[in-house]
Amino acid sequence: MRNFIKYSSLKFRKHEGLCIPRGPSFSSAKKVKVNLLGSTLEFHAPKHAPASTESIPERKASRSDYDLDGITFDEDLMPSESWKATSIFRRKWAYYGPWFTGLKGTLSCYIGGIHTAERNQRANFLNPQAFESAVLGFITACWGHILYDEGEPYYRAPLDWEPLTKLPVPAVYFGMESTKIPTYRNKYVFLPISPEKIIYFSFAYLQSCSGHQAEKDEKISPKPMQELIDNIVGSIRLTLSPETQNIVDEIRKTCPDLSVSSDCAPLKWPAHVDKDGITIIDYGETLYSEASS
Repeated sequence: MRNFIKYSSLKFRKHEGLCIPRGPSFSSAKKVKVNLLGSTLEFHAPKHAPASTESIPERKASRSDYDLDGITFDEDLMPSESWKATSIFRRKWAYYGPWFTGLKGTLSCYIGGIHTAERNQRANFLNPQAFESAVLGFITACWGHILYDEGEPYYRAPLDWEPLTKLPVPAVYFGMESTKIPTYRNKYVFLPISPEKIIYFSFAYLQSCSGHQAEKDEKISPKPMQELIDNIVGSIRLTLSPETQNIVDEIRKTCPDLSVSSDCAPLKWPAHVDKDGITIIDYGETLYSEASS
């Protein structure tokens, strides 16, 4: 538990040496329950506690069942406009240094539901191979097209690819980082909730100091934030609806462990996706601007 006197939001002095910041305690995190197309997603997360200087509202999960119909991503964010998304949950937490050294970092957790804008009758995301292709297509559609001025990709992903084998569906956990400028580091969990729809957790964390990433890590330890992410991910549980469970049981006849690839190298970005949202294609700066004109 954070000591609110020792780890205050007030800053009166500079911290010397490596700072181990303190944020929310996972031991007191409450269960969050989300109803999704008849299935139930559960996980634990601390209360919303952003920095006092941030006016970031919490998004609480609805008690109603989500249909996950979603809305199309803005063209500026996703040029292909090939995926739709539903916002489900958002919380953010601040991390502070000891004895009035102030804010040292932030961590946010967002959960969304996604599906391709164009329905593909042949794709079944409960199948590990189709699911993996969908995940790689989605992250390429979102971030694979973003460049630095010199034409190099802004992001690198997936990093530290890790299959999650304790859920009743194929699932994966991995990271994404900026290739040059040290900014937010991101971790993601993806898992299918039906043949057509996927849930994803997005975690973004940042140390409040200057320097390259290695220099930041020497000033402020990222471990407390990384540990909270791992604890939330480890608490994820999924109970499938009878209909979805029947589909999964059929898939297990040919793929008993529902396993995705054991590893996955970072994708060759920049790149786009086709309008199906899944097929990764060569990058073209004017590809979708010309198509929409």
